[in-house]
Amino acid sequence: SIQRASLGNIHPAVAKTLANIGLLNYKGGRYACALDVYQEALKIYMSVYGGEHLEVASTLNSIGLVLFKQDMFDLALGAFMESLRIRQSLLGKSHRDVAIIMYNIATVYYERGDEDEAIKFYEETLQVEKAALGADHKDIALTLKHLGQVHQQRGELVETLNCFQQALEIERKVHGNNSINVAKTLNQIGNFHLQKGESPIAMRKFAESLRIYKSADQSGADIEISGFTLYGMSLIHPESAAAA
Repeated sequence: SIQRASLGNIHPAVAKTLANIGLLNYKGGRYACALDVYQEALKIYMSVYGGEHLEVASTLNSIGLVLFKQDMFDLALGAFMESLRIRQSLLGKSHRDVAIIMYNIATVYYERGDEDEAIKFYEETLQVEKAALGADHKDIALTLKHLGQVHQQRGELVETLNCFQQALEIERKVHGNNSINVAKTLNQIGNFHLQKGESPIAMRKFAESLRIYKSADQSGADIEISGFTLYGMSLIHPESAAAA
């Protein structure tokens, strides 16, 4: 209220404050409140900058995340698509922020059960990430694991293992052989082999995963041994959640 009194209701600083409040509500699971505040911020940004501005794109992304959390997939997709259009227009097609939106779009399609579109956007995300970040980056590993998860759900086992193994190779380079990230992916690969009935290979992967957990002074309680239940992963790109 002090900020509005000094700057007026239509000011980018007011919108930024609203967006920060929206983020706090989002992180606290208060999605209805977050949506209201983000929409107010969006109106201000559009009044100040017009529709073609990165702050507008970022706020649309935040709105999409809130809608996703509320299972409003069609509305989330609309917000993400408009954010993607603006970012591609202003940043070009080979920017990390473009990849973030593509990743979110792929995830919405996956949650809606539209696996063809999910694969298409995950693959496009990989292309942009590699152009923007290089071949060995943690974002690429995460995208590969989610792409592999879609292939696994479709029964495309060759593609599944290829994605998981590529992700594992990147994680070993980025995080080291004894990182928790590597342990998680080994667990996931172990579940893949168990699903195929390849128990000896699965047990070796589980054992290696458990060794890493123990070396990091963590118990093996997080290891999931199941042919169908994969290791829990964040569905939304880590970087996108903070965009406001």
